[in-house]
Order: sequence, then C-alpha cells, then structure tokens
Amino acid sequence: MKQRQSGPRYAANQLITLRVTPEEKFRLREHAALIGVSLSAYIRTKIFGGRPLIPRTDECTIRELRRMGGLLKHHFSTLREADVSEDFLMLHENLLQAIRQKIDAIGAGNHDREEDQM
Repeated sequence: MKQRQSGPRYAANQLITLRVTPEEKFRLREHAALIGVSLSAYIRTKIFGGRPLIPRTDECTIRELRRMGGLLKHHFSTLREADVSEDFLMLHENLLQAIRQKIDAIGAGNHDREEDQM
C-alpha cells in the first residue's frame, strides 16, 4: 500500500507582494494564459530564468512541422532507393531544409522577447 505524503506537492509556499498597474497585471495574465501556465509560474520563470516559454500554439505548430518533416524524411529515403532524378531529390531536400528553418524561426520568435523590446 502506498503511503500518502503530507503537505503540498510543491514547496513554494512563501508569498511576495508585487505592485503593478492594472495594465501590467492584464499583460502578465495575458502572457501566462497564452503560454498555458499559472501567473505565479510565469513570473517565477521570468525572474529566475529557466527554459524559454513558448506559447501553446507555437508548440503545436512545431510538433506538427516535426511530424511532417519525419514523414517527408521517410518518403525521401524511399525515393533514394527508387533512384529518382537528382532534381526531384533536391526539391525534397530543400523542403526539409525549409521545415527545419521554420521550426527554428518559430522557436526563436518567442512572444516574450518581442514584448521586452517594446
């Protein structure tokens, strides 16, 4: 039988008060919702660092592009085995490169970095 642990699952139980304007609070809540984390988690990450925060929509787009790239890579290896023309292989290679570049651009184009520069 499993023993239950007493106390909170997360040890962050100290409260810090931060005064912001209503507009700043709205922006903070908006950014946290966009990324899909709580306001506290968002602020902790912004203050203490950690992995870059990527909006959920960007995460889904990157996942889909990776899936498409994997399928295209599998198709690419099949075409090589079938001895298709070099032009056709280059077309597929360029498409794979474009997918990689798009994934990099989405990952680097973090909404938070754009907001910080304004």
